[in-house]
Amino acid sequence: MTVRLLQLTDCHLFVSPEATIQGICTRERWLSVLAAIAPEQTRAHRLILTGDMTHDDLPETYRVVRETLAGWWPKSRFLPGNHDVREGIYEHLHDRIQRVAERVVFSEPVEGWQIIGLDSHLPGQVKGELGGEQLAWLGDELTRTASRPTVLFLHHPPVDAPSAWMNAIGLTDRDALWTLLRSHAQVRLICAGHVHHESATLRQGVLVVTTPATGVQFTPESETLVVDDLPWGYRLLELHDDGTFQTRVVRLPLRSVCPPFSPA
Repeated sequence: MTVRLLQLTDCHLFVSPEATIQGICTRERWLSVLAAIAPEQTRAHRLILTGDMTHDDLPETYRVVRETLAGWWPKSRFLPGNHDVREGIYEHLHDRIQRVAERVVFSEPVEGWQIIGLDSHLPGQVKGELGGEQLAWLGDELTRTASRPTVLFLHHPPVDAPSAWMNAIGLTDRDALWTLLRSHAQVRLICAGHVHHESATLRQGVLVVTTPATGVQFTPESETLVVDDLPWGYRLLELHDDGTFQTRVVRLPLRSVCPPFSPA
């Protein structure tokens, strides 16, 4: 059976539904993505959010995340980004996460594959870090599930970004991650967010992809943060029984809109 996953990232939601970033209403774009993927609810195995769920850093914003994802709830998994607040995740998303010390993670088999989520949030910082304790946990998980092809998810990509300002806010201990992965050839793919654009990099035989934000897009090659006019979107992954996979980004039409959400 082919495993079907959806990755959404960098929602940057506010408690206020009308709040904007650079004139863009992130709630409206978030809801338009959820409307676009609604047909996937019956066939997708998991919906994975790879961080920056909030922009206002308020714990109550995670209630918005939970309410808008009600139809996806059993299949939803969450990881924090630099804008997230672990306390809000613990309070509102607690039944869809695992915890290693204070880190928000997950590790589970889905058909013949293993999917593992890592927490790169570093409190008070824009850059990310996995830390020795979490890397040790990852090593144990990969040893325990060595027979399964594996996908890793995290917020900060463990590879170079195309601009210096992005690299300055990247994953500080990525070299330690790559050293660990030399001993675990079952890792096929790493999916990240944070940079608000699409990219693909091959390192040590592992494909590392980043995914467009559901909200504001960034221009990849620029000296400073520049908002791009590309459409927002998400990533679709198809993982096959033989250990191979396919993945692509789906972008929404620029005119996509969605009516306001009202919880039942």
